Amino acid sequence: MASRLTAMEKLVLFHKLESDLFHRLVRDLAQDPVPMRWVIAFWLWLESDGHHDFIRRVSALPGPVVLRLVEEAIECLRRLAAGRERCLLPPCPCTNALLAPNKRIDDAGCFQGHREVLDGVTYQYRSVCLAVCDVSSARVLAAPPMVGSPVLAAPTNPMASFPLNPMASPWIRLQSPPPDDYRSLFVTFSRGYPVSRENIVEFFNSVYGPCVEAVMIEKVAPGQLPVYGRMVLRSAAMIPVVLNGRQTAKFLIKGRHLWARIYVPSSRLSYA
Repeated sequence: MASRLTAMEKLVLFHKLESDLFHRLVRDLAQDPVPMRWVIAFWLWLESDGHHDFIRRVSALPGPVVLRLVEEAIECLRRLAAGRERCLLPPCPCTNALLAPNKRIDDAGCFQGHREVLDGVTYQYRSVCLAVCDVSSARVLAAPPMVGSPVLAAPTNPMASFPLNPMASPWIRLQSPPPDDYRSLFVTFSRGYPVSRENIVEFFNSVYGPCVEAVMIEKVAPGQLPVYGRMVLRSAAMIPVVLNGRQTAKFLIKGRHLWARIYVPSSRLSYA
């Protein structure tokens, strides 16, 4: 008869994705394990806040993009730990690309309930990350975070021990592919020098692999030239790759300039 799994072993198996991503950060991307546990905890909190499958999307990205996401998470954590009433957030273009369109992080936004957010992140750290984000692959790291860690410089309340809940992060059914809006980039051209649909598809597929699903160009009256378009990618995870972590990216296609940024739906725009 196979031996029964302990609650701790069930927890580790349940969070294998987070454990694998942590080991990739530490082993392959040479990151300090202490802040990486907090980063994973922050991403787990994002999932609990409705951004389902966020960590799976991060795991599918190339190393340089993952490190940009790490930088953004650490800066958010530092601001949360500062203890101010209103936590102004830094620009987070890579993180925003993986979030629900109506709940993005930007420099004009804030965590209204920053204390609740920090408490939620801390809960994920203590109940999940200390167990599954273990450098030595042992069952659990017993010690809680030290005061003044590289990420959370604000005072914390260390505990000698705490309960580990194997169901700390609820199971979430994988959703179907996101709608077109969530996988789109808004592109603009120099006035008088549009880029054709065919050239856009050829360029991005040649640079990033078969990533483009469709391209729509501004619908214009006869004799006029389009100045904008919309490019739908096969995966939302490609958005931070194409933008290279920036708000706007510039490309030269067949001698003509094209600018790309995250698409925001607007009823004032029309496409052919």
